[in-house]
Amino acid sequence: MKRKCINVLNDYFMRYLFSSKDSNLILLDFINSIMLDSNMKTFRSVEILTPFNYKENYEDKETIADVKCITQNGTVVIIEIQLQGNSRFPERILYYWASNYSKLLKHGEKYDALTPVISINLLNFNLDDNDNVHSCYMIYDTNNKRLLTDHLQIHIIELRKFKYNLLEPDLNCWIKFFTMKEKDNKELIMSELVKEKPIMEEVQKRYNNFIKDRLMMNEYDKRQAYLYGNQIMLEEERRLGIEEGIRQGIEQGIEQGIEKGIEQGKKEQQISIAKSFKNAGIDMKIISENTGLSIEEIKKL
Repeated sequence: MKRKCINVLNDYFMRYLFSSKDSNLILLDFINSIMLDSNMKTFRSVEILTPFNYKENYEDKETIADVKCITQNGTVVIIEIQLQGNSRFPERILYYWASNYSKLLKHGEKYDALTPVISINLLNFNLDDNDNVHSCYMIYDTNNKRLLTDHLQIHIIELRKFKYNLLEPDLNCWIKFFTMKEKDNKELIMSELVKEKPIMEEVQKRYNNFIKDRLMMNEYDKRQAYLYGNQIMLEEERRLGIEEGIRQGIEQGIEQGIEKGIEQGKKEQQISIAKSFKNAGIDMKIISENTGLSIEEIKKL
């Protein structure tokens, strides 16, 4: 039986959506929705620089942008999807921006060869307690608000803060799509979005093609396993580390408590991860490969 629901924030799916062959118009529409919500000029066209691949090496994934393109005027746009983070995440965003900006200038070229780099970040966590769903950061003089340069532009979209109709219509429609839950009636939601925004009909087609493709769904499952594993291990490390750290005493250090707690709770952690994978509908063979549990053990969970 074919699965009809997926997590649309899975970065493998997002790269398929935005970086596949003939995805230019979809990607352009999303980028322009960000520009419109910030009262900035939109673009006429984009060229994708990171084409989608069926097979991906997730160990290398951390060093590249999820989606990267260049506009008709030479502006580079990078898009990142992040499901987890902390208060230091802005430094990571700035580092990625700087890495892409520095690559624009070849040895011997003059600085006027540089072009703007726009960083768009979709976060499935909250950076702070304010209510802003979409924030745009640039370099301004602190006294008179004069813009130093338009070459740095960072957009942060905190999806968990989203409430309907708080943004400009185009971006509002896109965020509705991104915040769909796996248990939601996606057909109903997508039919409503298509009425609001015609490009969403093409988005719906690509979504349906994705869930019907066995090879892509297999890669999707692997990525989900990787993401679930990271999330659960981080939570377990925090919990076990704190418990063990308290028992041993603060003077021994939180770090020692984490290490010992992880070692003692390894089996429980494997079981917890496997249960989450199983509940998410991930293939038992993939669960076994990612947890070390046998298929027989997984069946009993």
